[in-house]
Amino acid sequence: MASGLPREEIWFAVRWRRLWAVRREGNVAMAKYAGATVVSAFAGILLAAFVNLYVGIAVFAIAFGLSFWRFKALQRRHTDYSITYDDYFREKNNA
Repeated sequence: MASGLPREEIWFAVRWRRLWAVRREGNVAMAKYAGATVVSAFAGILLAAFVNLYVGIAVFAIAFGLSFWRFKALQRRHTDYSITYDDYFREKNNA
């Protein structure tokens, strides 16, 4: 594998022009991002219902934006764009 990252640091690989998780750590990161999205939506709905509509929207937008930014930064740090999803598993099976 001619890549810049060690194999254990590659959590995501390109497949069908999207990034897909190839290791457990990548799946955990995706689950955490999904959980953060649900929590920020729930907090936004509660605040919109009981405090103020615009406060709820603002809290949701900020929380969602921060979690999205963190997830994308994590993806960039743990993706080697020189190999594809299929290459990753082909080399794993051949090793």
